Amino acid sequence: MALVLGLMAIGALGQTPSLWILVASQAVLACGSAWLLRSDAWWLWIHGLFPVAVALANTLEIHSGWYLAAFIVLVLIFGPTVRNRVPLYLSNQQTVQAVSDLLSAEIFKSGPSVSVLDIGSGTGTMTISLARLHPEHQFDGIEGAWMPYLISKMKALGLANTRLIHGDFWRHSLAPYPAVYAFLSTEPMPRLWQKACSEMQPGSVLISNSFQVPGVTPERVLQVDDGRQTELLVYRITRDGR
Repeated sequence: MALVLGLMAIGALGQTPSLWILVASQAVLACGSAWLLRSDAWWLWIHGLFPVAVALANTLEIHSGWYLAAFIVLVLIFGPTVRNRVPLYLSNQQTVQAVSDLLSAEIFKSGPSVSVLDIGSGTGTMTISLARLHPEHQFDGIEGAWMPYLISKMKALGLANTRLIHGDFWRHSLAPYPAVYAFLSTEPMPRLWQKACSEMQPGSVLISNSFQVPGVTPERVLQVDDGRQTELLVYRITRDGR
């Protein structure tokens, strides 16, 4: 509000604000609005940096064809983000090992060949790494963005126990899986919990990287010894969905 009043005052004095004052104003107001709306932290970065990036690009006089190419690449990488509010997060190897240990202790002992699903599998780091660590089990990943999906398909060549799917994970049944791993965002977690409770068998687990299900207490929280101090929240599916 102070920025808006300041710009109005400059206009009243008959002066035209400079480009960078306008850009800074737009960035601050956009970030402030996103913060008031309780958007995820990554939205604050987008709102803050986007006006600056546009202004800088405008000063470079880049041919419009490059903007089209950049737009196409962004759609291929982040296309589903607008619809699902899920950015591209990449799981690291420390988290892979933690999930592997958890599955070995709780899930894999239930049968000789168990299927695990990674929703929003990105470039396939979690799915493919687990498949290599546990060749006797089946690992599925589903990703909605074309470029990460194609990268994961190339990385998984030769792995017989990996199935990578391009599609919307909301339309993919969770029923066959005793364990589902998700690294999404705050926005879809309530809906994902409802889907898990309605489709997964009692005793199955939903493993969420970093993001809590509002109003639901996880059975346990595992701390991963990595740079970002990742938390794995383990939710056990029960008949009453609590």
